[in-house]
Amino acid sequence: MKKVVFSLALASGFYSHAQTLLSESFEGTTFPPTGWTRSNTNTSRAWDLTGNVFSGTTATSIELKTRFTIAGTNSATIDWIAGANTASLVSPTFSLVGATSPVFSFKVKVGWGYMISLNKGNLLAQISTDGGTSWTTLWNEDSETSFTDDGDGNIDTDFYNTVTVQRSLSSYVGQANVKVRFQYVAADADAVSIDDVQVIANGTLGTSEISKTQADNLSVYPNPSKGEVHLKTDKKVRSTSVIDISGKILTTNDSGKTDISSLPKGTYLLKVDFADGTSTTEKVIKQ
Repeated sequence: MKKVVFSLALASGFYSHAQTLLSESFEGTTFPPTGWTRSNTNTSRAWDLTGNVFSGTTATSIELKTRFTIAGTNSATIDWIAGANTASLVSPTFSLVGATSPVFSFKVKVGWGYMISLNKGNLLAQISTDGGTSWTTLWNEDSETSFTDDGDGNIDTDFYNTVTVQRSLSSYVGQANVKVRFQYVAADADAVSIDDVQVIANGTLGTSEISKTQADNLSVYPNPSKGEVHLKTDKKVRSTSVIDISGKILTTNDSGKTDISSLPKGTYLLKVDFADGTSTTEKVIKQ
């Protein structure tokens, strides 16, 4: 049991006594998930599972599904369109009454070229304390310094790196009718995706999660995988470990890739230790 608790704490970055007020990994077959709602001004473009948005069997569709799936087998994704679109994905209601040090966190993937460099769209993370009547912006992708440009001058080959975002909700403690939403406002911009949305209270941020807010710019691909898993990062990798759900370290190496072909199908943790002493952990799926 201690190993299970350890592995969960490692994955989430919080001490095991933390209280989970909201948690969604978008791994179900129904979208939106129970309690979530969505809306969009362009009828052909709504938030959906990555596998539904990029459902084709062409090489392009498969590449896009891989690119925008952040963790597990699906993420919440919205595709670009040449016209204008305002689309929202809204969480169920949760309470912050009696909460201590609540933190809102999520993973997000945004292409640098169209969303940031050309600024043809915006992705916002917002909070409401009146059930969705009014909203306050907690995060805007334009102000996120961890999204990076590859510097080659070609917007079509820019990075799609995953960033972990955290925002304190301490100023909202005592509110009983709280929701969060992700709002995409764009015209001829780019697809974006989010994953692993959580609101955690009564816990302390762990150092592993704090380090992920820094610009390690880690991409893990392909994910899911039947064999080799590659890492793309701005930092020097010291070691890469594959950990099962019991917390047991299965393999460790010092390269930018790892081979999981011999492992049974399932979900594992990929822990990456960097030369600067920081580390990060991602889920990886063995097909």
